[in-house]
Amino acid sequence: MARAVRALADRLWERVDADGPCWLWTGPIDPNGYGRIHFSGRNLYVHRAVYELLVGSIPDGLECDHVCRVRRCCNPDHVEPVTHAENSGRSPIMGAPTSTHCKRGHPFDDANTRITGKGRVCRACARLMKKQRAINLKGSLICQ
Repeated sequence: MARAVRALADRLWERVDADGPCWLWTGPIDPNGYGRIHFSGRNLYVHRAVYELLVGSIPDGLECDHVCRVRRCCNPDHVEPVTHAENSGRSPIMGAPTSTHCKRGHPFDDANTRITGKGRVCRACARLMKKQRAINLKGSLICQ
């Protein structure tokens, strides 16, 4: 087991640029911008692998949040294990408190915002999605 950990660490460090505060992964990136490495027949997230090597295991039910907001960063000081709801609520895409508008440009104000366990929801976008589902449903019934 120690041999496998050492082999993973060797492969990780050869692709980490640790010159700045963020340790940037220079290897393969997934479509969402997270560093990935294939090791022992598995695809691993680099930030999780580095965290577990240097800090310890990630508690069950928690996921890693990049507090620096840089997805390629694998500095364990920039990664915090949190619940999914907390991680989503911090994300600008999911409507973090720092964002003032949703990804389609609607304002996050009292009239247009609903709070859920996963973060803020734009009511205008939710209405648009509901209309689109109704149109798709009607279309599929007509085609049958």
